[in-house]
Amino acid sequence: MGEPTYYEILGISQSLLSSQEDISGILKRAYHRALLQNHPDKVTSSASASPSTSTPVKLFTIDEISTAYKQLSTSSLKAAYDKALLTAPTSRPQRRDSFQTAEAVDLDDLAFDTATETWSRSCRCGNDRGFSFGEQDLEDAGDSGELLVGCLDCSLWLKVHFAVVEDD
Repeated sequence: MGEPTYYEILGISQSLLSSQEDISGILKRAYHRALLQNHPDKVTSSASASPSTSTPVKLFTIDEISTAYKQLSTSSLKAAYDKALLTAPTSRPQRRDSFQTAEAVDLDDLAFDTATETWSRSCRCGNDRGFSFGEQDLEDAGDSGELLVGCLDCSLWLKVHFAVVEDD
């Protein structure tokens, strides 16, 4: 297996970013999640909490995570990197469906908090409000009718379907 891509380092798919109009929010959440997941204090505490898991996990350095974030958050650098990925030979087969969401749900199925004006749903990692977003996130998703929301504590994603209703 070769070097991980910047997308793999941040735990997101290339198709996820190419399907969104404004990728800065997704990149920031992925960057922060990658930093937390690869933080030495977090890794040792989670490893000692569940010693039965023996699957080795590749940890990334802060330099690798920062470089990935900088590369993908600058549009010209991202375009050049994406082009290089397409032309680079690879030893692993390309899978267009490699990004898996935890679940696809309808906006009406989520809890709405009127005090904070946010929708939320619990995640299987244990966070009661793991998937949380507001009206601005829906507006940023535009007319696509779907919003990808990452869990605040783990690497799972939720695909939220919604209908755009214009006010008269």
